[in-house]
Amino acid sequence: MTERDPYRHEDPIWYDRIEADEPPGVILDLLAHVFVPIVAALGAVRALYWLPTRLWCRAARSILRDRTTAAKRL
Repeated sequence: MTERDPYRHEDPIWYDRIEADEPPGVILDLLAHVFVPIVAALGAVRALYWLPTRLWCRAARSILRDRTTAAKRL
């Protein structure tokens, strides 16, 4: 692709053709390797934080369903 190419503005991946393929720097690579476990740990903490509430609500719903079923039988 050159400056005189008439279709240079219509190419959807022009950036890949112009820029050289260089790997990310060491700092960016380290930040990515630190960021991913932190986000995964936050997701696990969030899931564990709400686990007792979900279990309690499920148990209460089960008890309520059993009571309404028993009341309908009588």
